[in-house]
Amino acid sequence: MTVVDMIEKRKTRWRERTDLEYDRKLVRAAVVKLLGNEALRQEVVERPYLLIELAFLIVDKKKKTVPFFFNEVQADFIRRFEEHGTGKPYYVLKGRQQGFTSLITAMQLSFAIVRKNFSGFTLADKSDNTLSIFNDKARVVYERLPEELKPTEKFASKRELFFDVLNSSWRIATASSQVGRSRTLSFVHFSEIAFYECSLSDLQKGIGEAMTEEAVCVYETTANGFNEAKELWDSGTCINLFYEWWRTSEYRCTQYGYLETDDPWLRSRIGLLSELGLEREQIAWYCRKYDSYLDKNTIKQEYPCSPEEAFISSGSCVFDKERITEHLMRCMERQGARRGDFTYQKTCVPIHGADGSVIDTEWRIDKIAFVESRDGSITIHGEPLVKRDRDGSVTSRAPYVLGGDTAGDGEDWFAAKVICNLDGRTVATFHKQRIDEDLYAEQMYCLGRYYNDALIGIETNYSRHPMRVLQQKYGYPSLYMRERLDRLSDEVERVCGFETTPKTRPIIIAELVMKMREDPTMECDVETLKEMLTFVKKDGGRQEAIDGYHDDLVLSLAIAHHIAAQQSYDWTESAVEEDHFIEQNFNSEPTFTGNEGYMTWEDF
Repeated sequence: MTVVDMIEKRKTRWRERTDLEYDRKLVRAAVVKLLGNEALRQEVVERPYLLIELAFLIVDKKKKTVPFFFNEVQADFIRRFEEHGTGKPYYVLKGRQQGFTSLITAMQLSFAIVRKNFSGFTLADKSDNTLSIFNDKARVVYERLPEELKPTEKFASKRELFFDVLNSSWRIATASSQVGRSRTLSFVHFSEIAFYECSLSDLQKGIGEAMTEEAVCVYETTANGFNEAKELWDSGTCINLFYEWWRTSEYRCTQYGYLETDDPWLRSRIGLLSELGLEREQIAWYCRKYDSYLDKNTIKQEYPCSPEEAFISSGSCVFDKERITEHLMRCMERQGARRGDFTYQKTCVPIHGADGSVIDTEWRIDKIAFVESRDGSITIHGEPLVKRDRDGSVTSRAPYVLGGDTAGDGEDWFAAKVICNLDGRTVATFHKQRIDEDLYAEQMYCLGRYYNDALIGIETNYSRHPMRVLQQKYGYPSLYMRERLDRLSDEVERVCGFETTPKTRPIIIAELVMKMREDPTMECDVETLKEMLTFVKKDGGRQEAIDGYHDDLVLSLAIAHHIAAQQSYDWTESAVEEDHFIEQNFNSEPTFTGNEGYMTWEDF
């Protein structure tokens, strides 16, 4: 028998009886058996949190004392914890009242009961929550344990449990920049970090020095706008775990009248939740909760459907945030895009003069192939469209446009977006932070050729080199050309590439905002949609990404849609390639045998 077997027996008996007194007797018998069996004790030493479902009680939302059995999201967190261990911190982003504070507090208590020299620590956002967590989530649970499982307490305060024989403890404090500096910590729980009044980065500096190498670290919160908590979520330093509100089983009701609504936003949300597969009772619960708020936007923060919805923009979002967010959730559910990079062969071909001497060279790119890889910089959302005749020969091709943005000072990313000019929909995305400009240009060459020789226009504000490589080195056949006044000759000349100026920038952004408002489904790339949610109008009127975020994909897409006027909006007939034409229409092998009247060269 294992501890897991004992837990299953407790669950079975509870389902059969729902008898708290019987459960207490069963738990005491389980603890006595556990303490008398070396194999069972070792199982709990290795996984202390097994004690929670084996022996802990908790007060549920109906104010009833019940066994502490994990709900779906709590069980999922335990699975993730067993999978990933302590290599990285965990970041739990969730809705209201999903049980994470109870779970993580119980985990720390189980560690303190089982392991010597354990030091657990919880940081709450304010003093009232400190007392609430200690009394409701820790002290009450500890007091209801069988006496055989309680270690000897040296002392107990309003904010700390200390077990002298084990030299283990768990305490809670209000978050401040100096807290935790004098302790050596084995487990740290940052509760509701999005609501800390002190700097999270300052707090990390102090706590970070106090944590042991194998310490467990859990950040947990509901969202509260674009602050340090959002930056931490985006940093990639944590194992990010988002838990949708509907994964909490009790969030359902049968008051279906709330589904009958004239609220346009709620009608749209009901449609989305139905598409995501939620049951009628769950949607009715959500509608009832929505109806209870005076500020209807509260629902998105308290019971979010996606991380992006949870973090409400602190600036004035330029795009229609509601439509972008809902479309983003749909896109995140879809699969099928290919990711990779182009491989190709570069050849330097000599150009000979009349006397046979080499007078110049010509660079060519051929043998282009798209090679899939998980860390590739190009995402293919849709393949290039062509029409074929009955024989399979290409008769016409769809027109495409590629807009690009270089990395500027190096902090931004190299980006590009390819759209189909028949309907404006995105078919490919390039996104890479570090790449040499000539290699970026070569990937753009391949991407353009792949999409039926797409019209290419790359921003030239920071560097003209990528466009020069395309034009002068490789002779790409279709480049965006703009008019520019030559200061020396005072004549208008045509130069390649797109230039973003104080005049052109507002125009291309306004055009894209209008297109996305009319039909957000034209964009399918998740990262581009995320950039739109952090693209705001700042105090000076400039439209750009929130500090710390990027807008390279947004600007690339805006450029692509703006320069599309220089590309055809209709199918273009395919020129018959000479070699293919000869192969189809001429047979190089003679069809006769013998002379049969055939005249050789010598006969003339």
